[in-house]
Amino acid sequence: MTREQWRFLVSGILFGFLVGYVVAWGVAVPRVKHEAAPVPEAGNLGMTGAVIGPGAGSGNSGGGEAGTEAHGQEGGAGREELMARVFQEIASLREALEKNPREVQALVRLANFYQDAGKYDQAIEYYRRALAEDGKLVDARTDLGICLREMGRPDDAIAEFRRSLDTDPRHWQTWLNLGIVSLFDKHDLETAAAAFGKVEELHPEYPGLAELKEEVRRARNPA
Repeated sequence: MTREQWRFLVSGILFGFLVGYVVAWGVAVPRVKHEAAPVPEAGNLGMTGAVIGPGAGSGNSGGGEAGTEAHGQEGGAGREELMARVFQEIASLREALEKNPREVQALVRLANFYQDAGKYDQAIEYYRRALAEDGKLVDARTDLGICLREMGRPDDAIAEFRRSLDTDPRHWQTWLNLGIVSLFDKHDLETAAAAFGKVEELHPEYPGLAELKEEVRRARNPA
């Protein structure tokens, strides 16, 4: 593994894939819902992150230190395999873009990697390049807005969300992102309430919806 790859890994990309590409952000520390774009293939490797500790259940055969050591060895091998597949995927994407810099899917997938790594400036660059080729990529534009918000640019993020909704007014993830940024960054309660209302209409089973609506209520009627 090269030094550049290790730097990229340490920046957070491995953590992003281990915990899963789609993350339900808590209301207590509000963050944008990161689930608009398709999951990169290298990120969907079946890593659950769940570990059953020694003595957690009576059916834990081979428990104790020996069982823990064996699990650690297996987990280490899995992480090495994951890293290899991630870097192979990144290399393949870069190679594809060298051959065709306008390859939309490669641009979006590489942007997804950079977004997961927290490298939002690079992600923005690749999302913009993809959108220059196809301006109707609602998922990519919504993720562009997420990156802009993470870069401290909520107004630009909202502008991208609005453009996404112009293309697909039923894209509930965009409504959700619009509501979160409007509520927590802009303190625009009317826009937030309307956006969460659309989420309720389009995707009522979203598990965090009740908490978000309650957050709007508390902001309107502080104790």
